[in-house]
Amino acid sequence: MFTQGSSRSRVDAAELAAMTQAGTVILDGRRSRPFYFDGRFLTAKDLTRDQNYFLTRQTDLARASGFGIVQGLLVKHPPNNAASTIYIEAGHGVTPGGELVVLPQSRTVNLVDIPEIQRLDAAFGLAPVPRESARNASGLFIIALRSVEYTANPIASYPTSLTAPRSVNDGDIIEAVAITLIPYADSGSGGLEARRSRVARDIFVEGSMRGLPANALPLAMVGLNRGVVEWIDPYLVRREVGAEQKSLLSFGATPRGLREAYVQQYDQQLQEVLQSRNQSNQGQRFSATDYFAALPPTGQMPSATIDPTNFTQIYFPSTVDVSLSLVPSDELAALVEESLLLPPIDLTMTNEALDSIGVLVLMPVNRQQFQQLQGTLRSLTRSLPAVAPGLVAKRTPLLSLQQIRLPRFPIPIVNPQDLVDAEWRKALASSDLLWFVRRRNLSYQATNVGFNVRIVTNEVITEQNLITTLNQAGLLNRVNTIRNTATAAANADVTSLLSSPKLTTSKLLLSGAIKELEAAKTPVELGGEPSSEKLDQASVLQVSNRFGDPKLGEGILRLEAANSQLKDDAIADTVAQSGTIPELDRLASQLSETELQAFSSQLTDVARTNPSGVGNLIKTTLTNRLGGLR
Repeated sequence: MFTQGSSRSRVDAAELAAMTQAGTVILDGRRSRPFYFDGRFLTAKDLTRDQNYFLTRQTDLARASGFGIVQGLLVKHPPNNAASTIYIEAGHGVTPGGELVVLPQSRTVNLVDIPEIQRLDAAFGLAPVPRESARNASGLFIIALRSVEYTANPIASYPTSLTAPRSVNDGDIIEAVAITLIPYADSGSGGLEARRSRVARDIFVEGSMRGLPANALPLAMVGLNRGVVEWIDPYLVRREVGAEQKSLLSFGATPRGLREAYVQQYDQQLQEVLQSRNQSNQGQRFSATDYFAALPPTGQMPSATIDPTNFTQIYFPSTVDVSLSLVPSDELAALVEESLLLPPIDLTMTNEALDSIGVLVLMPVNRQQFQQLQGTLRSLTRSLPAVAPGLVAKRTPLLSLQQIRLPRFPIPIVNPQDLVDAEWRKALASSDLLWFVRRRNLSYQATNVGFNVRIVTNEVITEQNLITTLNQAGLLNRVNTIRNTATAAANADVTSLLSSPKLTTSKLLLSGAIKELEAAKTPVELGGEPSSEKLDQASVLQVSNRFGDPKLGEGILRLEAANSQLKDDAIADTVAQSGTIPELDRLASQLSETELQAFSSQLTDVARTNPSGVGNLIKTTLTNRLGGLR
């Protein structure tokens, strides 16, 4: 007789025999449980088999969505930066075997003091031969969580026969999680940083699974030098749940989770490289091959690797086709998302193989600045040749002609290209890091697939709401004066700027924008008449560019919450007159709560006692802050 589950069909003995003979039934030896009925004598083996049945079902269910991190469990350096210590955040995940591992609280772990690590690794089958203690260990290791259990809480057991003596046995099976240090088998040649880059290529480019634990959940890879943690890289081995599942449209490509992990791993290693070079005063101009064996299809790169004098680059190999392009910042995410579908860039390939790879370096700018540059530059994309001698075959005819030196003339000739290059240099200097994306090799031509549709709104209501806001803030007369001196095109942009919700909700931001519009007026002579100050559209776009950051206002809100005196009209007007409101917002968004309290008090004191020194205080504090961050 066979039981029936919630959705199982009942099969009798005769039908089972027929199905077995025909080979249409498959038995799972792991999933059998006791059949309970009145009068049955139960033993400990029966109850244990019942528990094992449900544990097996549970692990099979957990493996259905794949193994990996569910939440938390990020490994990083501890706050005290101890040499041989790591910090693991609380969280939980699923091992490749389907076991659920939970770390209820964050822990600081000394790798030297992991109890009996050698015995535990041997018991788990992770270290079949003895090795040196963790105190003197050097090389690459994986920090992993292993699901373990042990018996405890002894209780008395009753004899099972008349002559048997009474005994004491452990009464509970307690599940636990063991933090394990597993050696990673790589070639072992070179320094720890070089081995780190080589392992990243093996994992993300070659898809190697060598050295990864089979029954433990990997959290991070660490580089140890005689027990001292040189670096911690979680994304080399850390995978989110479902990371190994392939997308239906991937057509055999690597899983998305693995591609995202490569971008995160590269970004962390790049930040560590930049920090190390800054501390040793080496600068940020270097080649990718100096530190990486491969690059993800998208990521960040230092802008210092591009020479602004002749617009050449040294980051990518000389045979890679590299171009520089301006893009709106709100479109950057879409370009990065699209490039994730492409394979990584293997820097160990031959020059002939690299010659077919194209890379687009992106300079994200806000919409206001993009609109301004679009009207100034003839093209928003330009080539970035590599700094390498003998690349005559890679030069375009125009580039070859431009490199021909002409004799100097006594009368200087204005070169329009110099003006264009000046705009490119200005945009390049505005950011320390740029984004790159790998380009497709498909041959296609962009064609118009639609047409522009101008969307209009009820500007009457928008303008009336702006007038009401300005009147309540006592700024209406100043704005009317600006409008009287502005051109028709500039007037429309002034209304668009001042009616932005992020300005109308803060008098400090609104006053700061009005102050800069007043200062943006330029003298103009018309028909021999005396010069007068006018506000043109280009000047308004420059002010809009300064107030065009999508996160503008977050720092001012923090500042006003830290010190309510900044909402006072007199102090707010004094701060706004400094012409440094965007810089103040940026500074306030970066300060900690303690620093913000101290700075807000200092700002209000200077605004009362020395109004002309407000701008200098903001600029100096911001400069010192950026210098500390770098």
